[in-house]
Amino acid sequence: MSQAYTKEKVIQLCRNLLKTAEKFDPQAQNFDSVKSELLSWVQQTGSWGWLYNRPANQLLSEMAALMGKRADDMPSPETMSQEALDDQVLASMYEGVEVEQDNEGLLMLMTIAWQGHSRAMDMFNQSMDELLSQVAAGSDDALFKAVLVDPAVMVSPVVQGRIAQGVLMDDNGFFMALSKALIKAKPRRPVEKYDPIRYLVGVLDETGILDNFSWEDIYEIFVEHLKLYPSDSEDPHSGLKKLINGIRAQSGK
Repeated sequence: MSQAYTKEKVIQLCRNLLKTAEKFDPQAQNFDSVKSELLSWVQQTGSWGWLYNRPANQLLSEMAALMGKRADDMPSPETMSQEALDDQVLASMYEGVEVEQDNEGLLMLMTIAWQGHSRAMDMFNQSMDELLSQVAAGSDDALFKAVLVDPAVMVSPVVQGRIAQGVLMDDNGFFMALSKALIKAKPRRPVEKYDPIRYLVGVLDETGILDNFSWEDIYEIFVEHLKLYPSDSEDPHSGLKKLINGIRAQSGK
């Protein structure tokens, strides 16, 4: 699929992705403002930590289904690379949401879990399920990162399995490190103005699109067309390359 994307199509895709994210942001902020009101839902339905085992994209699709949306109702990446999304298409992506009463609690848990995925991407450029995959492969460092993002992840079967292993082996070193992760201050947030670049690199890398372009092409896309990185900095070519390589390094790519 990625081989079908020309530079012009990637630019249009990026513009539509940013426009869609801009539409979603206020709704995410509204969710943050009513967190205290969600306590009763959590008391009724339990923790959302087990949802982190699901890939972030799968979780988003399941949330859309609960809200009466279907994947084929949304514009495909191919469509988004062809032309700008108009306001009517954008509105249709977020309006007409109807949730059955029996599913309201689950949707609330999914929404909280999605927020956790977003924080993990902000902090480590990896979703929670990607961190848990590394935990399953034996990485305690990934486990501590996941706990730092959201301690609720400790109910995940993968984390529970590692804790059980620690109990059986009297692994005091592991439990000391786990305790530190629970109380450790979250790392300083990356520079906010580059969030759009982090978001786009994550999406484009997920589909392998960027691999087909030279650094000169990538510079042209992000600096000259999207204007997401300053062209008047001391060495914008090297600066952008360093930023993107850093984003990829955080996600293990």
